Amino acid sequence: MRQTSGELKALETKLQGKKELQQQVLAYAKTKPARDGLRAQKSQKARDAYRQANESDFIIADAAARYFKAHGITKLPARKALQAEIEQLISEKDGLYNTYHEQKQRFKELQTVKRNIDQILRRNEPHRRKEQSHER
Repeated sequence: MRQTSGELKALETKLQGKKELQQQVLAYAKTKPARDGLRAQKSQKARDAYRQANESDFIIADAAARYFKAHGITKLPARKALQAEIEQLISEKDGLYNTYHEQKQRFKELQTVKRNIDQILRRNEPHRRKEQSHER
């Protein structure tokens, strides 16, 4: 049960990282028109005015670029491939969770059986003591 729990936590961490990457890729892709528009500007003055007019898009694009650089990503993954990987991780997580849940239920059942056996043994124990004292 502990091993399954550890695997489940590791898988959740990996899944969270992939979802964060997907979010950054989507944010970066949404800013493509603004970035392309900046390249189309001929003069520096026009570029500055365009950048100021679309500042929010450039802030988002810069944040995404910093994320990619910090995580060592030089080539962006394809959105469909990333989504497929996330779905595969989710299905693995669901399978592991089901296994974990079954193991947890089994563990609870075994604990109940153990408690019942201990309780039965404790009930019989005073009778044994009385029998031993009568024999003397």
